[in-house]
Amino acid sequence: MTVLETTDPQLVFDLGMNNGDDTDYYLKRGLRVVALEANPALCRHAEMRFAEAIHDQRLVVVHAAIWSQTGETRFFVNLDNDHWSSIDIGWAGRDDSRCKEIMVRCCTLPELFKTYGVPHYLKIDVEGVDTIVLDQLLSATARPDYVSVEDCRFGYDYLASLAASGYTGFKLLDQSTVAGLSDDTVGHAFPPGSSGPLGEEIAGDWLDYDAMIDLYSRTVRTRNGQRLAPRTHWWDIHASRTMTSRETQK
Repeated sequence: MTVLETTDPQLVFDLGMNNGDDTDYYLKRGLRVVALEANPALCRHAEMRFAEAIHDQRLVVVHAAIWSQTGETRFFVNLDNDHWSSIDIGWAGRDDSRCKEIMVRCCTLPELFKTYGVPHYLKIDVEGVDTIVLDQLLSATARPDYVSVEDCRFGYDYLASLAASGYTGFKLLDQSTVAGLSDDTVGHAFPPGSSGPLGEEIAGDWLDYDAMIDLYSRTVRTRNGQRLAPRTHWWDIHASRTMTSRETQK
């Protein structure tokens, strides 16, 4: 399949907006943002928090869940920890937490690409549905320059899917360290729980696929699934389609 070079260099997709802290950073960077969120309360919060950006057409808040098909689907809002809300009740209701079932509109990644364009950067943090998004990315005819996805125990599968989609550079970002980072160019200190810097702004060199697999297997979990990292650490996998001057490490 030929992948077309049609990304919008000023566009970011925030799939799994949650409280909007990532969207806030992208807007400070002067980027336009399409932020998808299934929890209606969080959408209302974002509409108030970012009223000016929405008015200026720098932000579109999409109240929907991303899924394998369009239409409607059940969504479970976690009442104890809204970060865990998910289409998957097993995911949303972990640790016996309380959930409320609602119906929400659902959409696909190709639908979002068709409506808003293909972003320069795609953030994926959709609590149990990440694999579906990566599968849709694999079949897309145009793909973002950069992608990040929360590890969530399936890092080997995510890395294989990203490599099959044409991503050749990888970075592993320890999310427990993000609250100590900042972007002084826009006066932004990353709050706890946010995704942090993106793309070239992440410290370290891009690794090729084999080097990333080796790092992941020594840092996060072994190839047979044994977790190595403490529970206080969690990870985002970042991928780039184009290597920069900071080349791969073998």
